[in-house]
Amino acid sequence: MYQVPIEQIAKEMGLRYQGPAGKIIRNVVFDSRQVGPDDLFVAIRGQRVDGHQFIKQVIDAGASVVAVDAAHSFEDEKTGCLIVEDGQKFIQALGKWCRMQFHGPVIAITGSQGKTSTKDLLAQVCGQSHQVVVTKENQNNELGMPLTLTRLNENTEILIVEMGMTGFGEIDFLCQIAQPTHAIITGIGLVHAEYLGSQQGIARAKTELFKYLPQSGTVALRAKDRELISPYIHECAANIVWCSDETGDGDLISKNVSLEADHSSFDCQADATSFHVDLPFAGRHFVDNALLVTAIARAIDISVTDIQNGLGSAVSLSSSRMEMHPLLDNRLLINDCYNANPDSMMATLDVLAGYKPRPTIACLGNMYELGQYEYEGHAKVGRHLAELGIDGLICLGNLAEIIGENAIAAGLPSSRVYYVDTNKQVARILEEHAPKDAVILVKGSNSMKMVDVYQAILKDKRMI
Repeated sequence: MYQVPIEQIAKEMGLRYQGPAGKIIRNVVFDSRQVGPDDLFVAIRGQRVDGHQFIKQVIDAGASVVAVDAAHSFEDEKTGCLIVEDGQKFIQALGKWCRMQFHGPVIAITGSQGKTSTKDLLAQVCGQSHQVVVTKENQNNELGMPLTLTRLNENTEILIVEMGMTGFGEIDFLCQIAQPTHAIITGIGLVHAEYLGSQQGIARAKTELFKYLPQSGTVALRAKDRELISPYIHECAANIVWCSDETGDGDLISKNVSLEADHSSFDCQADATSFHVDLPFAGRHFVDNALLVTAIARAIDISVTDIQNGLGSAVSLSSSRMEMHPLLDNRLLINDCYNANPDSMMATLDVLAGYKPRPTIACLGNMYELGQYEYEGHAKVGRHLAELGIDGLICLGNLAEIIGENAIAAGLPSSRVYYVDTNKQVARILEEHAPKDAVILVKGSNSMKMVDVYQAILKDKRMI
């Protein structure tokens, strides 16, 4: 947070403040359990919990200032009281105020898949030589993203924000607050088709950010999404960098791609220059995301050396994204269960296939929010799995059954496909049928709670 007295912030935002003068805020929080000294606690009325219930608790915990509605205003010798109409709207307004104090690059990242891992990669690259504020985990909604902006301070040089959405107007709303100068769209997939009607509708929603990008900015896009995005290109004043593999038409091209079981590499071709990149992650999708990161890094004058070092470092990805855990008998568990859509699931299956000739087993759950593409999305995953030669498949959920049926139709023996209803069943099947040296993947939509499957495997004494 900027080191500005709270009464000055209140004055500039048109709010009433009462209490000790000169209070400097360290953090902004809305979870009473996270409050510490010098924090601003914002009381938010939620559907289940009203933050105003915890005013005394946060004061006792050392909160410097408490933001409340007029009905809960108080006077205290040590704790300031900031009176706001609505807690969530206040955080959004405060985030916007903080953004207006910042004059460095603001990079917005959105897309149907790979947002968080791309954000993590870009932060690692920029952090080689700059002070960076970046979205924590996947705090990318109308509350989490403004909260990220409140972490800006006098030392920040680059801001990276992840933007999520489920419907039209949401990216627009977030951009009104963040005012991005640069952007990445990681891809236009099928997730949220249930709400947006079609892949074209998804492209329309993601490209709402175009009109906010200044002429001096840059947006990095996948060349394979060109047809979907082209109807909205006229809204973008910024420089457009199309990123492609060597088979496509792009401004930035990945050549000589090498995909190994636990790492990847490629040559980045830009105009007349070329440089090599090593990635500590497996998978074509990481190469694609690294190319998008490279495009934006070059646009904000990050050196080639910093790009190479940042992408080549052991980036700590956000939780439940390609986490590797050794098991008994040289088995390996891959936890990629934060979320799933057909594109991301097929990309992760490609990684799993890279471990062959080791035995490979995929534990896959339902994929949601696909709308009219629900059946074909799951069927496509099943066919792809069989084509890759994955050795075994565990299906959790009614839609995952479609994956299994289509995998069998495409050549996977039915004796190697299992349909389950519970986490314990998964662990039992793995205990009985996972060979020594097997590589096991767990993936599905977040609402399927695939992380519970992953945890059940880790708790099984016969597996660890």
